[in-house]
Amino acid sequence: MKNNLFHLEVITIKNILIHEEFDPFISIKLTNYLKKNKVLSNPILVASLGEKQYIQLDGMNRITCFKKLGIKTIAAQIVDYSDQKQIELSSWLHLFQSNLKELLDFIKKDKNLVINQGSIDQVGHRYIKENDFGRLVSIVTKKNEVFFVSTKGNFSDKIKRLNNIVSFYKKSLARGVLPYPFTQDNVKQFFQQYPNFNNIIIFPSFTPQQVIETVKSGFLFPTGITRYIVKGRCLNINVPLSLFNNKKSLKKQNELFNKLMSEKRCRLYEENVINCE
Repeated sequence: MKNNLFHLEVITIKNILIHEEFDPFISIKLTNYLKKNKVLSNPILVASLGEKQYIQLDGMNRITCFKKLGIKTIAAQIVDYSDQKQIELSSWLHLFQSNLKELLDFIKKDKNLVINQGSIDQVGHRYIKENDFGRLVSIVTKKNEVFFVSTKGNFSDKIKRLNNIVSFYKKSLARGVLPYPFTQDNVKQFFQQYPNFNNIIIFPSFTPQQVIETVKSGFLFPTGITRYIVKGRCLNINVPLSLFNNKKSLKKQNELFNKLMSEKRCRLYEENVINCE
C-alpha cells in the first residue's frame, strides 16, 4: 500500500541487509510474544537500495524473530533514506549498571583506546570522525564523572571497537535520549528516571551514507545505537502472522495485506504526542 502519507509493503526477508546486531534478550521475549499473540504489531523500517534490495533501519529483533519462526516475509514501511524532511538519523544513548573501575579496565584492554577525564560541559552531540584520532564515546556516571574514550584508525576499526565496548554491558542495557541541555541538574534528573542504572554511554551521530557503507563492507553497528525519527511512522498495523504464509506468493501476500490495511483508519498526528502506557 502506497499513498501520499506512507509506503507499506510485504517484502522478502532475505532481500534485507541488516545494519546492526540483534539483542538476544529482547528477541527471546519478542519470539514468545509472537508465538502467543500471532500478530505483528508494528512494521519494520527499511530504505530501498533498488532492485528489490533494502537496508534495515529499525526492527532488527522482529526480523530475527521471524527467521526463528521460519517466516520468510515481513511487513515493512519503506522510506526514502535521502529525504531529510521525512527521516532523521541520530543516536540513542545506553544506560547500564556496572562498576566503573571494571568498565574502564575493560576498555583499557584495547590498546587502541585512550581514556581521558572530562567535564559535563564538554559532552554533547557530535559526528564520528571517520579517520584519524577522535572521540569514540563519552561515559557519564551517576556521580557526574565524565570520561572520553578516543581512538585512531579507519571507520571500520571504530565500529569494531564500539561493538567491543557494548559487549561489556549488553546483557542489561536500556536506551534513552540525550537530555538537552546536558547539565549536571539534567543528568541528575535523567538518572532519577532510571534508578537501576549508574552509567551512561553517549555515542556519536552517523550519516546515512556511513550506515550503508558499513553494511556493504560486511560490518554491523552495535545493538540499539542508531535512532531513526520518521515523519509519518506507521504503528499498530496489527497484522496476523497467518498472512505471512510461505506457501503464498509475495504478490498474493501483498494483495491480502493491502485489503487488510484498506479496512483500517489511519490518522496522522501533526502535533507532538505524549503517549502514556
